[in-house]
Amino acid sequence: MPSPHRLIPEMPARPRVHPASGKISRSYPTGRQSFSRACQGDILILTISTTEVLPANVQVSLVTTLNSSDGTSWAQIPFERADERTMTCRTTPGHPGLHSFRAEFSLDAGATWQRDNVPDAWILIDPPQVDALRIYTLIPAVSGTIADWKSDLMRIAQMGFNAIHLLPVTAMDASESPYSAKELFDVDHAYLMAGIKKDGLAQLEEFIAQAGKVGIRLVFDLVLNHVGVHSTMATRAPDWIAPDDNQPDGLERAKYWCSQGWRNWNDLVLINYEHPSEAIRSEIWRYMIDYALFWAKYANDTGGFVRFDNLHSSDPSFVSAMTTALHREYPQVGILAEYFTDENTLLRTGPEWGLNLNLATPWNFKFVPQLRDYLNYIHRVSEHIRYFMPITSHDCGCPAQEFGTADSTVPRYVAAALLGTGATGIPQGVELGEKERIDFIGTKPMMPYPAKPRFAEFIGKVNAILAKYPAFRRGENCWFVDDGHPAVIAAFRRDEEAGVSGFVVVCNFDTSKAQRIVIDLGPILRKDGPFTCYELLSGATTVFPHPRLDLLLPPCGTLVLKFANA
Repeated sequence: MPSPHRLIPEMPARPRVHPASGKISRSYPTGRQSFSRACQGDILILTISTTEVLPANVQVSLVTTLNSSDGTSWAQIPFERADERTMTCRTTPGHPGLHSFRAEFSLDAGATWQRDNVPDAWILIDPPQVDALRIYTLIPAVSGTIADWKSDLMRIAQMGFNAIHLLPVTAMDASESPYSAKELFDVDHAYLMAGIKKDGLAQLEEFIAQAGKVGIRLVFDLVLNHVGVHSTMATRAPDWIAPDDNQPDGLERAKYWCSQGWRNWNDLVLINYEHPSEAIRSEIWRYMIDYALFWAKYANDTGGFVRFDNLHSSDPSFVSAMTTALHREYPQVGILAEYFTDENTLLRTGPEWGLNLNLATPWNFKFVPQLRDYLNYIHRVSEHIRYFMPITSHDCGCPAQEFGTADSTVPRYVAAALLGTGATGIPQGVELGEKERIDFIGTKPMMPYPAKPRFAEFIGKVNAILAKYPAFRRGENCWFVDDGHPAVIAAFRRDEEAGVSGFVVVCNFDTSKAQRIVIDLGPILRKDGPFTCYELLSGATTVFPHPRLDLLLPPCGTLVLKFANA
C-alpha cells in the first residue's frame, strides 16, 4: 500500500509591483555585487523618488537588519514623505557587518504590503574606528622590550596617530622573521622585560591596557598561510603542512614573486588548508580559526583591528569560515587586508568577508600621472571598496629609497592622508627621515629618537587636519584641478561644513625644482572673488583676488588651502 505523500507547501502571495506608475529611482544600489558602504553610528539617509506624484495614501517601509536588537533579525523602519514625489528614510546603523534591506509599499494604510520589484540592496557597515584611521607601524625588532613599547605610546600619540600596527609578536623561528612563527600562541622572548616573573602574554596584556588608556587602538597582524620550517606545527603535526617531494623534509615552502620568477622562502612552510582528509582538514581549520580569534580578542580590547597578511594567497574557503567566526565573536573588530587582486574579486569577496580596509600602494606610483590615476581609482571605487593608504609600508623602501630623498615625505604624506579617503599612516622611521627602511628581521639594538624627529611635527599637523575635517575622509569628492601637470598634483575637496566651501591640496613631487601651477577654480567655486584662504600647514591667511590661483611651490612643497564661504 503506497505511503501518503508529503505535505504540499503553500505558495505565498508576494507580488512585486510598484505602488505608482512611472519610473522609480533609488539613492542606493541594489543587488549584492553593487553593495554600498556606511559607518556604524552615522546617520544613513535613503530616498525613493518617482517621476509621477505619489498617491496621498502611500506608505513605504524599509525592511532591514541594520539596527535590529541583535543585528540579524528583521525590523521595519518607516519612510517619510519629503515632497510629492520623494520618500526619505533616516536610520542609524547599529551593528557592523553585511546587511540587506528592501523597500515595501502599501496603498491601504498598511493592511497589505508589496515588495519593491528590484533585488534586495546590500550594505557593509564599518565599525566607527575605520573613519580617520591613522596607523603607526611599530617594528618590534628595533623597539626594545614591551616596557619600551609602553613608554613609546605617548610619542606616537603626540604625532596624531590613533592606532598602532604591531608586526607579529609571536615567538619567532630560527630566521628571526616575525612572519616566520615558531609558536602561534606565545610572545617572542626577545620582547620580554628582564627580571619580570609574568609570562609574555601577561606582559603584552599590560601594554594593551596602557594603549587603551591613551586612546591608541591596536592592529594585530595575522599570518594565516605559513609558519616557520622548525615551528611547533611543522614538527608536531607535519601532516598539517602542504607536502613537497622535492624538498628534503617533504614540506612545501612558501613562495614569492620577483623579476626572476617564483622563489622560495626557505624559512616558511605552507599550511595545508586543502588536506585530503576531512578530519585533518577540520583540525587545521579549527586550530587556525582559534589563532585568529585569540589575537582578535586583544584587538577587541582596544577597539582595534586585525590585519590579514598576504590575503590574496590564502585559501578562500578557509577565509570565509574564519571571517564568519570572527564577525560572530568580535563584531566590533575591524579587518585590514593586504589583498592584491582584481576589482571584480574585491567586489565579490569584500562584502562576504567583511573587509573594512584594503592596503593601498601609492609608493608603487613614482610618477605624478600614474599617482593621479591611482588616486582617481581610490575615489571611483570608494562607494564599494575602502582603502588604507600609508605613505610607504614596512615591506617597501622608505621615502628616501622610493623617491630619491627623505624630503619627499612631505608631499607624499600629504597626498596619502589628504587626497585619499581618510585612512593613512607611516611605518616606524619615516618621522626620522631615515635613509633606508628599518629591517624588521632579527633582533637589533633599540632605535634612538632625537628630541625633535625631523618630520614628527609636520606629520602631526597633517594628522590633525585629517582628524578635524570630514572632507578628507570621504570618497568621490576629489576633483583634480591641475590640468595634468607633470610634477604637481592639485585637487579640490568639496566640504559640506557650514562656512567652508572646500579645500585645495597642492603637492609638488619634484624633488629638485620649484614648480609653478595655475589653478582655475572658477567652474567649481562659481564666484569672481576675492577669496580668503587659510593655509592649514603654515597657519598663514591669503586673499586671492580671483579664482585663478598662480602658485609657485618649492621642491617637495605643499599647500593645504581652506576656502571660506563668501
